Amino acid sequence: MTPEFLSAIVDTLLPGDHSAMPLPTGTAAGVTARLERLGGTAHDTVLAAIARAGHGEEAFVRADAAGRIASVRHVEAEMPEAFRALIAFVLRDYYEAESVLLAMGWRAEPPQPAGHVLTPFDDALLEPVIRRARMWR
Repeated sequence: MTPEFLSAIVDTLLPGDHSAMPLPTGTAAGVTARLERLGGTAHDTVLAAIARAGHGEEAFVRADAAGRIASVRHVEAEMPEAFRALIAFVLRDYYEAESVLLAMGWRAEPPQPAGHVLTPFDDALLEPVIRRARMWR
């Protein structure tokens, strides 16, 4: 499968978002590169089915967004379990990408050994509990 075809699929599934919280496309987040390195996996069946539904890899790449989405939806209906496995793979890879984490305002580095910075606790939050009468006998 060509890199252009894989990019077209990944970017159809993960088009990114350019609203208030701009998210990168799947290809920009590195999902396509990971999918390329995994060649010969169970996902190849789904990818080949998408190519067939899109009348070939080149035709799928040249198709507009509506045409690509129609091809993907056809394969989703045809082989839901295998398609779901592909989606789980690309979503996991996407939401673990540093560029996506940073776009969502999260830290990209692991929580250890530095841990997470917590805001100081406000004791006023406990006032309703402290004022409440004893609830047990």
